[in-house]
Amino acid sequence: MQYSQMPLLPKHEMKYLKARTFGGVKLRKRRKIARPLQEGSIHHVVFKSAKAVGKLSFYRHKVEVCRLLKKQSRKFFIEILDFVNMGNHLHLKIRFKDRRRCGQFLKSFAALVARKVTGANKINPFGRFWDGLVYTRVLLTKLEELGLRGYFEGNHRQRELSYSQREYYLKAFNEYMSRLRRTRAATLVNL
Repeated sequence: MQYSQMPLLPKHEMKYLKARTFGGVKLRKRRKIARPLQEGSIHHVVFKSAKAVGKLSFYRHKVEVCRLLKKQSRKFFIEILDFVNMGNHLHLKIRFKDRRRCGQFLKSFAALVARKVTGANKINPFGRFWDGLVYTRVLLTKLEELGLRGYFEGNHRQRELSYSQREYYLKAFNEYMSRLRRTRAATLVNL
């Protein structure tokens, strides 16, 4: 049985979302634009690797990944609001005050995690580990932040319970979000 996740945003809102996102597999060979980072805002960050399975799984190295995350976030003054380790990808919810330091954090954390998980060094290189650039998305509204919180909770449930529990939770959460959007839209029309 194949499960499909319902989108958190309606299609007419997707164009605004694309203007605030950067990275991921879909951006290969199109890096000519600056990463949209906004100081003081909350950002959703995803590090993804298809090679992170079995011995290379992030979940297998969860203690080292958490230690590196804490160390690098302190070094570059990044506030980690939430973190989910899904085995082959890492989700972070962050806030920062300096754009340059955030870029340095993304580069150094990705490099150190890949080096720690693969055991690569100058003598024994591993090659390309990450699927693409680090995915980042700026969250500008409380509704987007609530949606990300629900998505993180779904991933926590998948990690702890099962994929079907995650899908059940996300279906109920998406229904709640759509009711909330309709209510919000109705109140804005009545003003």
